Amino acid sequence: MKIDRLLGILIYLLNRETVSGRSLAEKFEVSSRTIQRDIETLSMAGIPVTSTQGTHGGYSIINSFKMNRQVFSTDDYVLIITALKGLCSAYESRQIEATFEKLLSLSPKDELVQQSIHLDFSVLREGFDVRDYLTSIETAIRKRVVIEFQYTNAEHFKSRRFVEPVAVTYKWYSWYLFGFCCEKQEYRMFRLSRIRDLKLTCQGFSNVHDNAEELLAEKQDTRPYMNIKLACQSDIRISIEESFPNSRITETSNNELMVEFSVPENERGWFGTLLGYGNKVTVLEPEKLKHTLITYAKDILQKYC
Repeated sequence: MKIDRLLGILIYLLNRETVSGRSLAEKFEVSSRTIQRDIETLSMAGIPVTSTQGTHGGYSIINSFKMNRQVFSTDDYVLIITALKGLCSAYESRQIEATFEKLLSLSPKDELVQQSIHLDFSVLREGFDVRDYLTSIETAIRKRVVIEFQYTNAEHFKSRRFVEPVAVTYKWYSWYLFGFCCEKQEYRMFRLSRIRDLKLTCQGFSNVHDNAEELLAEKQDTRPYMNIKLACQSDIRISIEESFPNSRITETSNNELMVEFSVPENERGWFGTLLGYGNKVTVLEPEKLKHTLITYAKDILQKYC
């Protein structure tokens, strides 16, 4: 519907500095002429849309314009509040709590419907150190100062790092710091649970960093991966799907399953999960993983015999 597209264009422009007509046409899957008519409609409705010519030209809304809260529907408020509640459960942040309170004050309480989705991310709280580190890193990003910490990588090698923090992100089931490593002179990911003795320094940033979201999108996962093939009985299929959600499972004869997946070679979480299955699974590939499991089993047996 046209009204939905107009609202979408308005919100899209409010969230950006300048957007070309071509970009808007691609985003909303209409012609450039339709976008021009939509912009004219918004202008006639009192929305201060301006246009600039040139290579970096396009449409924008003047900074002084404020959108009326009635633009959002009750369902919009419910979804945003649900997301903020989930974020509050992930880690403590006064800023997030303040934003949540502001949104509650704006929401149409007399019409607010009951939430049908509840997000509990308390599992993301990885201990007191990680909670404190998140707060310190946020402060460093805001003040644009370098942080210093001791880091232990997946191979248990310890080093002292000086980093210009850009963002924190939750991925690969853990909190990570994304920043510019002063020693390596490149952007790196650091797992927060492997950080110790984090401090803010008095040294300011030496670099100008682009948009964090774009930098993170460009960051490739360069970790070495291992392709694993398992055989297991069909009665533990649900458990296998929970432990290795991205695995490819095929049924074979004798009520067995063939399970194939890829995991970061140097991350040991999946290895502990594999050991926990004991004799319920059989590693078919790779050969070196078989030998590693045999060595671990012998060491454990020797320790308790």
